[in-house]
Amino acid sequence: MITQKRLREALRYSPVVGVFEWRITGRRIRPGFLAGGVCRRSGYVKITVDGKTYPAHHLAWLYMTGQWPEHELDHKDGDKSNNAFNNLRPASDFQQSQNRRIPQSNRSGVKGISVRPGKNPYYARFEHEGKVINVGRFPTLDEAKEAIEAARERVHGEFANHGLHGYEQEELTDDFAY
Repeated sequence: MITQKRLREALRYSPVVGVFEWRITGRRIRPGFLAGGVCRRSGYVKITVDGKTYPAHHLAWLYMTGQWPEHELDHKDGDKSNNAFNNLRPASDFQQSQNRRIPQSNRSGVKGISVRPGKNPYYARFEHEGKVINVGRFPTLDEAKEAIEAARERVHGEFANHGLHGYEQEELTDDFAY
């Protein structure tokens, strides 16, 4: 396992941008070059130091805190390649699962809402600690969306995610200026 001392000898980390650059020379690496690459299978940035490969977000945590993360780390904005320190937080597998995007199979366009025939066709539900929480059936999509988002915020707290991440949320706000 790499130590914080060895990590700081080999790499420089920018906590604002979330990238590493090499401080050492080696095979196919030069000081100042960016370190790591995105793994096609997982989507996480990986960096190999001294012949061992590490997730960059774990290295960022070690670099900044001096401790290897005890649990998993969650990317707040859902972007697995955004390793800015303020975008990382310790999380259990369960907490990470709450911060997922809307599934591609979703037909209503709102995370946790399915459409079923009947008087109140919009059915809202989500999972918490392995149990399904039924929010209810609603006559309109807007009512179902409002109810499920309020319930998710109440139950999931800071890990609540309504299906959008990072730039997707920015595009919906008027605060984003060019």
